Amino acid sequence: MRFFLLRLVLGALLLTSASAGPTSIVVDARPFTTAEDAANAEARVNWTDADQADDIACTQSFGALELQRYLRQMTGRPDDFAIRGVTRELPAGDVIVVGLTEDDAIQQALNALQVTAAPLQELGPEAYWLKSATAGGRRITAVVARDRAGVLFGAYDLLQRLGARWFAPGDTGEDLVKIESLVDMDFREQPSFVSRGFLAWENRGDPDFLLWMVRNRLNYWTLEQQPRSLMHKLGLRKICGRHDAEEEFLGPHRPYPYNHRRFVGDEMRLPDPYAESAGFNGDADGDGRLSYFEAHPEWYPLVGGKRIPGVEGNKGTNFCTSNPDATAEFVGNYVRALVDGPFREADIVRFWTLDMGKWCECDSCRAEGTPTDRYLRLVHRFCQELDKVRVAGRLRRPLEVTFLAYGDVVEPPSRPVPEGFPARYCMATFFPIRRCYVHRLDDPACTARNEQYRRQLAGWSSDPNRYYRGQLAVGEYYNVRGYNSLPVCFMHTMAADIPYYHSAGARAFDYMHVTTSGWGSKSLTNYQMARQLWNVNTDCEALWSDYFGRRYGPAAGTMRQFYDALEQMLSNVTELKYTLAPRLNAGDEDLFPTAHFRYQSDVAAQSGGPALVEMVEHGKRARQLLEGARGMLLPAAVKKRIDEDARCFRYAELTVGYYDACVGAFLAARSGRRDAAMASYVEAQRIAELLRQDTWSTQASSSHANEENAFVATRAPLALERIKGLLERP
Repeated sequence: MRFFLLRLVLGALLLTSASAGPTSIVVDARPFTTAEDAANAEARVNWTDADQADDIACTQSFGALELQRYLRQMTGRPDDFAIRGVTRELPAGDVIVVGLTEDDAIQQALNALQVTAAPLQELGPEAYWLKSATAGGRRITAVVARDRAGVLFGAYDLLQRLGARWFAPGDTGEDLVKIESLVDMDFREQPSFVSRGFLAWENRGDPDFLLWMVRNRLNYWTLEQQPRSLMHKLGLRKICGRHDAEEEFLGPHRPYPYNHRRFVGDEMRLPDPYAESAGFNGDADGDGRLSYFEAHPEWYPLVGGKRIPGVEGNKGTNFCTSNPDATAEFVGNYVRALVDGPFREADIVRFWTLDMGKWCECDSCRAEGTPTDRYLRLVHRFCQELDKVRVAGRLRRPLEVTFLAYGDVVEPPSRPVPEGFPARYCMATFFPIRRCYVHRLDDPACTARNEQYRRQLAGWSSDPNRYYRGQLAVGEYYNVRGYNSLPVCFMHTMAADIPYYHSAGARAFDYMHVTTSGWGSKSLTNYQMARQLWNVNTDCEALWSDYFGRRYGPAAGTMRQFYDALEQMLSNVTELKYTLAPRLNAGDEDLFPTAHFRYQSDVAAQSGGPALVEMVEHGKRARQLLEGARGMLLPAAVKKRIDEDARCFRYAELTVGYYDACVGAFLAARSGRRDAAMASYVEAQRIAELLRQDTWSTQASSSHANEENAFVATRAPLALERIKGLLERP
């Protein structure tokens, strides 16, 4: 009932005394003939040239068309909101003007609204101003920004304030209200975080997903996405670079690209700029070509007193970063890819070393300090090479650099960063991998995992004696690889963590392996993240009230309780997937080695999170609430959303049930209760078969986090064999 009253009240608030006549939407589509042509011209726009006129026209005209489409639906006036070009005078009647601060139509609208130029100068990147009032007997609404992304975000925010919601990609995630007209408003908005979105590196987002991102004012996605022209139009920042950079730009087994003085067969290549290696041994493997490692073994890591290739895909041991020639070749190849190679359209480059890599043991490398110290020297050298091509005029676009504070290099530097380290466009990204989500990151009660991350984050951001004083980004793990797209709910953790990160100085935020469809209850994670990243002071209680009321209608109260139960059920997911699962897989004697995760609640042990038995009970409670909601008389759209939630929840329910059955079988078998062990084993087999049949839940993320089915995704498929072995013992 509250949901329907909310709609009625919102509709009443939107009534206005302004003209009841038609409304025009004015946008400058030049150099295109019409706004419709401009809005759909992304494939014809040259997004990389110096002329920005067609770029701007395409994006802001698309914003105008989106306003037209949604306002027609929300007002029920399919023939209203005609789009008009710029003329000497604004058209008669009510108008909505969309564009940049210097556009003629915007200036006319702002003059009519008696807006001075001074506040416009305060608008930064992606910021916008929504101003609507009655002037001269008609309503004038201005959506104004200083860049095209800001215009588009402003158009969507106007619709959001009028009652539009995009909780998830596609029609199921959309919710609109009926309105009569626009109302007075005066809002200047700018983002709390500069970069906001998802860490990805594959072409796996469809147009519905990309549109969801910009409708919720996110801007961070992968360069690999196609069509890239759509990303340009939507103002999305295109990101490149990952842990395979060393393989790509200095792969030890890749062909040596120069005419080596002592090798026959490479005479057509460029002259070799490097001195001959004392360790040169020719074509050692006899494959008829000279590789990087064969030409310069001294470029690669010394391990156990021997030079080795080091790289194994995106893992292994990093190259000898103290070697100036190796570093020059690596950063030179990388920069060329950014200037005129496959990364030439990137807005941000992630300059990463190997994933959890080891480091060269030679004396020169050790003398440079800790892995973090060595890494920051390499980052600095890379940025120096970028600065050279900028000065030479070969790199004209803005390009930001992010580097790792993660894994092998998560500890803050132990010595001063190199002089001239480019803090203006280069930032550290703090990655608290395998953190605890039972507790918010700043909760001192969490000593199991988060304590170390609080210390490390302070070392990068707030310790008065720290050496790094540059910018900070955060990379979260709301769907880290081991979670395999489980529908974990982070609503309360996020509500505390995102402001905490912001207070620590973070101004960029992403998380990896987002699913791009079939979100179900994961919609709240992505929607809440988007709202908080735009405005770090978002009232999350108000957001949740709106989310549940609008998304679930008459079932709002029940579904809010379902989410609460789901959050408690899976909050200890890191221990579940990264501690219990591998121990089940190995058949370990001690399945619960930490106080943070027990089989049953143990007050004496001061368990830090829900025990497995408690997780099962929370799951039963969630199932009861879900079935209660599904039993209600609901609108078709709401029923469809709950059905999707139920499909996602079934995956979680079966996963936890499988672990519980396996644990029960192990414990019973080891205590001599053979009948109980056999019953639990049979139950585990039954659940395993149901999980094998689920090939949907684990296919909408990155290839890194996907699995062929939900049984493989348990990360404990061998547990059944281990239990069988116990049961077969005499």
